[in-house]
Amino acid sequence: MSDHPLNQLSLHSPGSGSANSSVRIKKRDKVREFWGISKSQPKEVNIITPNTSLHHSTNPPSVASQVSSNPLGGNQSVPSSTMQQDRALLSPLNHAEILAGIFPESRPKPSIKTELPRPLQRIEKTEQLVYCNTLLLQDSLSSQSTVACQEGAKGVAVVLQERSLDKTELDWLEEVKKDPMEADRLRWLTTRMVEQFVADANKDSTKIVEIVSLGPVLQREPYRKLLSTFIKECDDARILDVDMLQGLVQLVQDASTRFLVSDDLVKILSILRVRLEGTHQQSAQHSYHVTLAVSRVLDVMAEHNVQDLDRVLEHEPLSAVLSGLKGSSDSYLMYQACYAFQALQYVSDNESALQALLRHSTGVVDGVVKLTAAFKFDVASVLEGLGNLQESLGSMAAIAGTVYEGALSLTESGQGVLESLKEGRGTGQKRPWYPTVKAAYAIAQAGQLKDLKRLIFEAPCRRDPLFQWVICQLLGEIAIDPVWTGATRQHGVLLLAHLYKDDQDWGRDESVRVWMLTIFTQLVATNDQAVNATASALLQDLKKDQSVSLQHYYPLRSRLSMPDSSPLLAKIQDIPYLEYDLHKLRLQRLEESKLRIYIPPMAKASLQARDDDLFLLMDKVQEFLASDKQVRLILGDSGSGKSTFNTHLESELLSTYIRGGPIPLFVNLPTIDRPDQDVIAKQLTTYNVSDDQIFELKQHRQFVLICDGYDESHQLVNLHKTNMLNQPGQWNTKMVITCRSQYLGQDYRSRFMPQNDDHYARPRPDLFQEAVIVPFSAEQIKSYIDQYVPLDPRTWATEDYMDMLTAIPNLMDLVKNPFLLTLALETLPDVIKGKQDLSTIKITRVKLYDTFVDHWISVNKHRLEGMTLSAEDRKILDQLLDTGFVLMGIDYSTRLALAIFEKQGGNPVVQYVHLRDKSTWRSEFFGQDSETRLLRDSVPLSRSGRLFRFIHRSVQEYFYSRTVFDPTSHDDYGDRAPHSDYDVTVVQPLDTNGPLFKHNLLIEQPVIQFLSERVKQYPDFEKQLLVVVEQSKTDASAATAAANAITILVQAGVRFNSVDLRGIRIPRADLSDGQFDFAQFQGADLRGVNLARSWLRQAIFDDALMDGVQFGELPFLKEEQGIDSCAYSPNGEIMAVGLRNGDMGIYDTATWKKIPCFKRRRQGVWKIAFSLINHHIVSVGSFNTLLVWDIASGETVKEMQGHGVQVTSVAFSPCGKQVASSSEDKTIRLWNSQTGEEMFVLKGHTRKVTAVRYAPSGRRIASCSWDGSVRFWNPETGKSEFVGETSYGLISCLEYSPDGQRAASGHSTGRIQLWDANSGDLGITIRNSPRSINCVAFSPDGQWIISSGEDRVIHLCDSSTGLLMSSFPGHAYYVLSCAFSPNGLQIASRDNSGVVRLWDMNSRTMTLDPKERSSGVLTVVYSPNGRTILSCSGGPSIQRWSTPIGTSEPNAINSSEIIKTFALSPNGLQIATNVQENIQLWDCQTDSIERTLIGLSREVSIMAYSPCGRWIVSASWDKTVYLWDLHGPNDEGLLVYESPSDRFTYTAMKGFVTFSPVGHQFVVKTHYDQVGLFDPRYTNPCNPVKTVSLPSPISSLVYSPDGQRLAFGSTGSSVYVWYLQSEEEAIVELKGHTPGEYIGEMHSVAFSPCNKWLIAGGADATIRLWRLQGKVNNSKPSVTFIYGCSVSISSLAWNPVVPNEFVSGSEDGSVRVWRISNQDKDGQVESAAVRMLWGNNVGRLCTIGLTFKGAVGLSPISEKLLVQRGAIDDSKSSE
Repeated sequence: MSDHPLNQLSLHSPGSGSANSSVRIKKRDKVREFWGISKSQPKEVNIITPNTSLHHSTNPPSVASQVSSNPLGGNQSVPSSTMQQDRALLSPLNHAEILAGIFPESRPKPSIKTELPRPLQRIEKTEQLVYCNTLLLQDSLSSQSTVACQEGAKGVAVVLQERSLDKTELDWLEEVKKDPMEADRLRWLTTRMVEQFVADANKDSTKIVEIVSLGPVLQREPYRKLLSTFIKECDDARILDVDMLQGLVQLVQDASTRFLVSDDLVKILSILRVRLEGTHQQSAQHSYHVTLAVSRVLDVMAEHNVQDLDRVLEHEPLSAVLSGLKGSSDSYLMYQACYAFQALQYVSDNESALQALLRHSTGVVDGVVKLTAAFKFDVASVLEGLGNLQESLGSMAAIAGTVYEGALSLTESGQGVLESLKEGRGTGQKRPWYPTVKAAYAIAQAGQLKDLKRLIFEAPCRRDPLFQWVICQLLGEIAIDPVWTGATRQHGVLLLAHLYKDDQDWGRDESVRVWMLTIFTQLVATNDQAVNATASALLQDLKKDQSVSLQHYYPLRSRLSMPDSSPLLAKIQDIPYLEYDLHKLRLQRLEESKLRIYIPPMAKASLQARDDDLFLLMDKVQEFLASDKQVRLILGDSGSGKSTFNTHLESELLSTYIRGGPIPLFVNLPTIDRPDQDVIAKQLTTYNVSDDQIFELKQHRQFVLICDGYDESHQLVNLHKTNMLNQPGQWNTKMVITCRSQYLGQDYRSRFMPQNDDHYARPRPDLFQEAVIVPFSAEQIKSYIDQYVPLDPRTWATEDYMDMLTAIPNLMDLVKNPFLLTLALETLPDVIKGKQDLSTIKITRVKLYDTFVDHWISVNKHRLEGMTLSAEDRKILDQLLDTGFVLMGIDYSTRLALAIFEKQGGNPVVQYVHLRDKSTWRSEFFGQDSETRLLRDSVPLSRSGRLFRFIHRSVQEYFYSRTVFDPTSHDDYGDRAPHSDYDVTVVQPLDTNGPLFKHNLLIEQPVIQFLSERVKQYPDFEKQLLVVVEQSKTDASAATAAANAITILVQAGVRFNSVDLRGIRIPRADLSDGQFDFAQFQGADLRGVNLARSWLRQAIFDDALMDGVQFGELPFLKEEQGIDSCAYSPNGEIMAVGLRNGDMGIYDTATWKKIPCFKRRRQGVWKIAFSLINHHIVSVGSFNTLLVWDIASGETVKEMQGHGVQVTSVAFSPCGKQVASSSEDKTIRLWNSQTGEEMFVLKGHTRKVTAVRYAPSGRRIASCSWDGSVRFWNPETGKSEFVGETSYGLISCLEYSPDGQRAASGHSTGRIQLWDANSGDLGITIRNSPRSINCVAFSPDGQWIISSGEDRVIHLCDSSTGLLMSSFPGHAYYVLSCAFSPNGLQIASRDNSGVVRLWDMNSRTMTLDPKERSSGVLTVVYSPNGRTILSCSGGPSIQRWSTPIGTSEPNAINSSEIIKTFALSPNGLQIATNVQENIQLWDCQTDSIERTLIGLSREVSIMAYSPCGRWIVSASWDKTVYLWDLHGPNDEGLLVYESPSDRFTYTAMKGFVTFSPVGHQFVVKTHYDQVGLFDPRYTNPCNPVKTVSLPSPISSLVYSPDGQRLAFGSTGSSVYVWYLQSEEEAIVELKGHTPGEYIGEMHSVAFSPCNKWLIAGGADATIRLWRLQGKVNNSKPSVTFIYGCSVSISSLAWNPVVPNEFVSGSEDGSVRVWRISNQDKDGQVESAAVRMLWGNNVGRLCTIGLTFKGAVGLSPISEKLLVQRGAIDDSKSSE
């Protein structure tokens, strides 16, 4: 039975004996008519005998001339089908000899070869460039071994075949390998050609041919770019560009498997399908090309195993288009349709199970399809596989009721394929001829032409006309391809002629024969004479039959030829190859960036991040470089190692640089003129990079821009923005930029963060990262020294340096700064020279610089003395030595530093060109005279060509500070502390023409720091500065100097308590952290002064100028009725607060003054929300009724009811037409805000819904619930869209990001979960709190997230990374809500006490508790001589303070254990400390442990010495009291008392035991409200001598100095005094402290040495002072209230020597010394005034009692703040 090719897709093909037989003949006849051929007749079987001859035409030129006149065939006549007698061509040959002579052997297909260029030689032709890159590509694969693999079900064996290279090629490769840059250049040329083609608007056929020829040698990125361009061009073209189409197909065929992705092929096929739908009924030529392209693309898809072809969208439409060709009378189109459809069967799709079964049952089919030219084939195995394949396909056909046979007619075969499409019978059946022809092409491509010949004659499907058609085309392509040798091409013609004349199975269908004749006709037009002659002779010999007319052109050449010209190559050849210059620059910079010492720095995420949350900076920078972020800001203190890190980063990136990859470029910003414009080009210019090269780099390369010294360049602009980095057509960069932390302002990120390139210039926090370099750890310091020691010959080892650094007080802390560590290591030998006791050496930062500078210049002085100098230089050197070489060097450096600041604004880099600058100020320092040269080469300067600078920015600042104060003309008093008295004794005045008077030093913070250390070192300098401040009262021109002076003094720790500062002029001074207790500022010019964290208790600011004064804090809002809710208006101009009595308060955010509130409703206002566009507010309260308020009138305009239980949140839609509410009833309800009607009830949550929010677009709603889910809804339909779930516990709050792309939810576990708001997928998880989160909010720019909850702290974190950036403590109660102001500058938060606090985002300061302390002071005591205060804060040391001036002195004890309490012996020589279950006795003079007292089972809570020093009594946490006799040998104490009551532990703290100051008795708290007196001299000291009970639990106790009274602090609000010697042993109650739970608890009480005063301090943060009567009476003692401390007072003690002076310790870590004043003439005190002498670690704003009557310019917000903090406003001042 004959199977017609037209039915090859049909599962029900009729048999040969069917009625369709006649139809087949008719169809064949129609084809003959189309070709101009008479109706077909059966072809006779011709058995060729040895005598069969081929006659060579004697006149081929005539035939050739006929052909050349119409190369496409035109109307040329050819013989008819009945010409068996005219089969002779050329000379008579035996048939076997003919076949043996055709393709006699297999050999690799020749490659196109050209002359190989020499290195750096210009490439003239693209063909030459392809040849070179082909050799490079082959060489890169040459190391691969022979690969054996198995393909197909039957195991087609293939072996990787490498083309052997000749000697010329090998020699050329060896030469190229010697210069890797040459290989890169050749590859670069191909990439540049692609870029040029992509950018070229005129992509003509010449350029297409040229660029496509590069396809096989392109690398992935340029290939992908080129392919995308071809796809786009073909897709966009309105008229089919055949050249572009052929180029696209050839690119796809040439692609490496790694370069193509399925989407490419699917996209191309889709484009071709659309083209085919539009062209197959139009231009025949276009139809030919498109159909051929479809076939080729499907071939590639089958080879690449594409599985993404959608059946509905692509598979079936393409099948339909191919089906439309079934009725075409054009055999070529029919053939291509059949071929394309068979290829389509090998492209996987989302087919049914049955189809998949049929597809995967094809055995060897896929194996054959995937054969490529890279393999050598075993043709016998291929033929065996094809036989098995035909059997397999025959079985499949049998299932469908058909049996395959070789078809007789192309028309029948082809239409059979297409007919099944129309009838909807699926994709059809695979036919064996398709894999056979694929194998044939692969074999030919591999050069195995002998095997190809065998395959043609032995293929099982060789009778199929479709197989014959493609084999004829393949032979024609071989004959026309110039790559093959002439003989091979001629053999292709001869084999084709043999098939035409002598093969009885070949050409039985007329269309195949006509196709063969068409091929012969086209071959006549070739330039190859042998091919031309053979084809011409054939046609001449067949000339007798004139009945066949060739009318149609068929494309024979399947690939574009090699280009004749190279316009693209010629154009890009004129661009210099940059990699050579970059290579040289790389080597240069690698040499220049070598570091002698490098320690990898550690960093934290931001200035506000915790110091214990550290990471390796390099790791994070590498992550940044691999991300899509654009700017990484690196901050650090001066000398922290920023420049060192940048240098190392450049070196690392240069070392790992890959040619063509990102280029690291180090830019020292101070060396660039106007770095705000074109900084990259300016830096490249310094490396002699040409303008053309810069342009190429800008267009085609990416940079890692390492910008060093932003602060040193004195920039205030955003360099990323002003340089237009990463904008279209601009530089493609990653920027790493460093800046000193001290240089930054409040909103510093705006100077570095990328911004949108639009009108609004919105910041892009998602493209920004920062890090802060932290000081060295002890391990890093040791590692640094390990690298330092071997660099030069030294007598010290690492251990010696470490010992010195540890032994010298505070030096280890100082050298945590890397640059200071360098200075210290250089100068340490000189510092300790002649010193026996290292603990007496005191080194400050400025002293370290002094020593280093002296050392540096001295070393260079000795170097010059030993050098051979010219006579002139020697003479000048002698003069310098006589004058003092070191002093002259310091003078030179000081003058240079001053000139740098005055002449170039502090820019540290000085450029000097002698001929140009010899008449400028620069010549004074860099001229050619001997003195200048000798000094310049001896001071700490560095030089790079014509650029000079100090070796470090801090060295320049050090010398600049010496222009203000020269220490060489003053006596050094060592580390004396600053005066606390305002002493303006006559001193030598400072230079009025100097920097102090002429420049604002506040912008040079390091200079201020150097000068502040000079104040501590030189008393005369302090006095000089005080004189300047005083001078400003009468001299307005001294205002700048006075502002500088008082800033220096305050930073130095000089205190202005009780100082007369009336009328001083100090505009813009920085008085932050200053102490001005009782200071007088009347009439002072304080405009712009910074008073953040200043102590201003009782200060007077009447009539002062206070415009722009900064207090660093904002007021809070508090209503008597309590606040239940708050919200900013959309424009940020007002804030609404909902009150518990039903009112709604409105505040003006400019002044924070209250506007008349809305009318009261019956229900409280629990939740409120503003409408974005309408002037409405929606609220809900206790009655669960939603109220819509009109803001202008304060009236309610709508009421909405529906929820049966508590409403948890409300929200307005962005359009204002809808309101959403959530409730504990598990629902969300949507309301029409205009009518009040309920629109939808959204159900789905299984527990109460806690929040509902609209997306910014208004197109979606998000809700959260205690069921742990977030649901997203459509507000227009009320339908749920998707649900997100987590395991982080109950969800209490939810918020959308401003762009609507993310949502954040707060959880009961303290976590914040981010969500993708478009899918519900989980994002990052943030955990900054251990307690439940009640509220989350995004900043308006989306950069930050704030959260609040039960930990009472507002946490600010980065929304992209989740890193904690800052915390705002201050609330005393749970924080229920928080929100950003619309401008993002403020945060408002509400706690459950009804207080709303405001926080300033710019300054990161708070309305309360602005400075957290790590630990509070537990105990303070005076030394017996009153000169020292000792304090303990729960650390391993006891701190010592100087009593007169408050400076910190060396620690009294440095323990390895935590010390929580201690006692000082009466003689001051011994300290007892608690260490776990023991007591250690320390010798204060040697700082060593003398003795350890043992025997305790629990830690000691309090202990005391007896007055004689013999006894120690202690109380422990296990309710026991022990007594030790220090004169005895027993280290175990005597158990004196053990409390039977558990209540003993209720207040087991200070004051449980204490000795009487006279005698031997001690007192013990025996019960929570009872004490007992004990005497160690008694026989049984465990029995109390006397007991007493008090009305309130005891929290502290103390004896009076005479031992006659005991004072008790209680847990209530009173202090009780027990008069021990009175007859009735009376107990007197002293009241005054604030009552309440924990608030009135008295932590400490103390009698004054004069026995007249009693002080008490406790949890209410106040100190009460009572003047006591000498005996018991009924009169109440007068009491003085001391306010100002913001946290609990933990300890109090009186100075035993100085009258009326006492010290307080607080839980914020502060220590304050106070003094009582204002006594009457007779010595009696009616009302005491207590003034603070000094305080340490105060760190918070205090304005108690401050007055500002008549102050000018004080903002309303500042006024409100001051009054809230206890200041007295105008009305109170006037009363």
